[in-house]
Amino acid sequence: MPAVQSVSLVGGTWLTADAGSALFDGKPGRRSRISRTGALSINIVLAEAIVPGIVAVLGLNVPPGVQVSAAGATATTTRLPDGSVAAWLFPQAGGPTSSIAVQIDTLVANVEVGEVAIFRAVDVGITDGWAVAPIDTSMHTRTKGGQVNTVAGATYRRLTATMSARATEVVRKGGLAGADWETVAQAMAGRQRACLVPQYRDMRTKAFDPVLAARAALYGYATQLPSAENVSRQYFTGYLEFEEIPA
Repeated sequence: MPAVQSVSLVGGTWLTADAGSALFDGKPGRRSRISRTGALSINIVLAEAIVPGIVAVLGLNVPPGVQVSAAGATATTTRLPDGSVAAWLFPQAGGPTSSIAVQIDTLVANVEVGEVAIFRAVDVGITDGWAVAPIDTSMHTRTKGGQVNTVAGATYRRLTATMSARATEVVRKGGLAGADWETVAQAMAGRQRACLVPQYRDMRTKAFDPVLAARAALYGYATQLPSAENVSRQYFTGYLEFEEIPA
């Protein structure tokens, strides 16, 4: 995600002193609060123009089913497995832009938003056998009598996947819309914010399924960057690990 140059509101005023900076700090659990005065729009100016492929609005306090629009795409909020509410939008076409307005169609008086994430997107195949595991950070200790005391902690998801074998043209020569495997890996380095969507196609029609994509999407950072491992002459595979940042 490019750096954010400025953020402003239409139809609302900031209630928190961060004035919207918490929307882009990589911590969906830290929320910006907005007093809604009309049709709410969060106007974002990025430091560079991109073709947005994914727009995520995380950590919302609005109910599921609320319409959210941005970059020419529209979706409704959904409740994620951890109980938080989010909207995942997947713009399908459009040119480069540095100005994006996130519109939230709600009647909630005081709106809370944990994170707004805007990403470029590339399509990288993964093989069968990928896994998404829930990780529980709760601490359990036993008393002398064998009873269990628990300090409840947050849960998050961890994705592990092996990348499908691809030719040198994809891995080394910019076959992913001008960004090869190593370029994508470097963009995720240093715990840069990223998003992985391991499942997004209808099983029968193979068409893009935005509801399935929203349910499967993970926002977080790579704990193991995608590798490029030679398997046969000009063909490569790879492995990656990715952990969610919970809201």
